This record gives sequence, structure tokens and C-alpha cells, in this order.
Amino acid sequence: MASETEIVNSALRKVGDRRITSIDDTVSSAGVARDVLASERDDLLQRHPWNFATTRAQLALLSAAPVFEFDYAFALPSDYMRTVSVHAGDYGGGDLQYKIEGVKQADDTYVNAIVCGSNTAYLRYIRRVTDPNIMTPTFRQVLTLRLAAVFATGIAKSNTLHQLLKEEMRDAMRQAASIDGIEDYPERMPDGSWATSRHAYGRWV
Repeated sequence: MASETEIVNSALRKVGDRRITSIDDTVSSAGVARDVLASERDDLLQRHPWNFATTRAQLALLSAAPVFEFDYAFALPSDYMRTVSVHAGDYGGGDLQYKIEGVKQADDTYVNAIVCGSNTAYLRYIRRVTDPNIMTPTFRQVLTLRLAAVFATGIAKSNTLHQLLKEEMRDAMRQAASIDGIEDYPERMPDGSWATSRHAYGRWV
């Protein structure tokens, strides 16, 4: 079973620091890990439409409407990280013009919402995943390297090691994103697109 402590210890090994027994330890390295783990994980989740973090939801219509241009506003899910696509119906097709904005409520507070011209909205989005066991091994590896790069300056005090780990992290990110993309079923290009116009009788011409 993967755990946050395991990810942190993998990162600490890369900078030559000792293991921790728990991310809640009082040792300084555990404190650094607590400070940066969530922010590094969330930033990494936003950088690619990861399959393991992608989910779907029918959005709840807000009572407050946009002041102009659009007629409806829908609350974003509490675990929302990034939009993949927005649709007017549960069939999932078609383009829906929308914006993500702060919408003012009756009590003068603001809520992040999707505003659009449809009275229904279906969202594919990247959610915040905190359980390492749901993350893919390649994602965990990239996260480990990101943490190690932070530890290189915060714990090991080495700018050289920091740069080396950043390069390793970039390579790991490219590989992880490529593997993640290969797992997707190829989406059909719309008729009349450049791709279909170049294809004839089952072969490229």
C-alpha cells in the first residue's frame, strides 16, 4: 500500500536525508514535507488531464445568475482542480460556451462557478486526489521527484542537486503523461476535419 510517508521517504533518499516514520513526525524534514506535499501534489494534478483523477458530474444550478451575457451559473465541485470539458446534456456531445468565474451570492460572498447559457451543465474535470493508492505509479514518481527537488534546497542546501532533480522530474513527467495518454481510447475526429480529409479508403494518402 502506497502512502504519503512512503512518497516522502523516497524523496528524502534522493537527497541523502534519513527516513521518517510518519509525515506527522516532529523532525524538521517531516515538517518541510507537510508544508509542501499538498501544494506540489495539487499543482501536478492541474498540469495534465490524468485518467485516474478524471471524473464526471452534473452541476448544481446556483440561485444567483451572472449580471450579464450568460443566464445561468453552476457551482463547481468541492474537489475541483481543472476542467476537461463542459456539456449541456448527459449525452456528452456538443460544444457549450462557458466561463469559469466568481459569482456573487445574495449574502455578498463569492463562489467559483461555471457560467453559461444552458440551464443544465455536465462537467468532466480533474478532481483533487489525496490517496496515493489511487495515483498511478508514474504519477507518484513525478511527485516524489518534485518533493526531492524542494528538499534539495530546503534540506540538502544544494542548488546543483536541485537542478539535477528538476531535469529528472521533467523527463519523468513527459513519460508519465505519454503513458497516461496511450491508455485513452482515441476520440473520433469530427467529419470534415483536417484528419478525416487526409484519410481515404482506410489508408493515409
